[in-house]
Amino acid sequence: MELLGYRPNASARALRRGRTETVGLVLGDSLNPFFTQYTFELVKAAADRGMRLLIGDSRQNEQVESEIVDEMVTRQVDGILLASPYSRVDHPGGPHAAGVPTVLIDCPGPVPGQRTVGSDASSGARSLVAHLAGHGRRRIGLIIGDSGFGNPDPREKGWRIALREADLPDGPMATSPFTRQGGYASGLALLDQGLDFDAVFASNDLQGIGLVRALHERGVRIPEDVAVVSFDGIQESEFCWPPLTVAQQDLATLASAAVDLLSAPHTERGTHVEVPTTLKT
Repeated sequence: MELLGYRPNASARALRRGRTETVGLVLGDSLNPFFTQYTFELVKAAADRGMRLLIGDSRQNEQVESEIVDEMVTRQVDGILLASPYSRVDHPGGPHAAGVPTVLIDCPGPVPGQRTVGSDASSGARSLVAHLAGHGRRRIGLIIGDSGFGNPDPREKGWRIALREADLPDGPMATSPFTRQGGYASGLALLDQGLDFDAVFASNDLQGIGLVRALHERGVRIPEDVAVVSFDGIQESEFCWPPLTVAQQDLATLASAAVDLLSAPHTERGTHVEVPTTLKT
């Protein structure tokens, strides 16, 4: 084999086995460090099961996502993982019509007719707000993303439930993209209304980091004047100053669950795998 320079023909092997041992992954924003870390765990989980990932980025564009999914179907991937706000997998000619199994990842709750995996976002938010209330915070605001799952977003639901449980009123609220710039703009907007809060829950770490910058610029001490907590627990949250208290998602467990669910073709559509978060201070 070495003398002749022989290489196995992967296409012929896939044809014989009826499997390509390739899984598609469609991201909405590969520049988001949360999805960078998630992708790393998905690559490992797939490799542990003898599979490789084919990755595409829709750039938050529905048409681009549809084209990527169609291309993956023509490449005969064994399944498709989708981390996107669109996830139109039921359209004519899409993966379901072609018999290609799909799993929606980063879903905080079940989606009718889809196999889904996600963290318990509502409970994670409740734990963060309860932590703040337990440390004497009485006016807890919220920065929520503008394109989350559900209406309201489970993180907003968890925030409200925890406030009711602590017998606290709703704090001020701002809506923005799930970005550093979004958190920064929301932080300034809240401060422009007056410092009528002593803590803020940001619905992801990037928003929390942007909020921290806004507070620093306005001379607000963290955590003496305002405490900041956030959802996700990416590595960047540890190197923000001060470091963020977070509801950390277990990306390794989420990735393994997503690949296993994708590899179980007889699992009913509508199945949801939920993974708890961990409070990290």
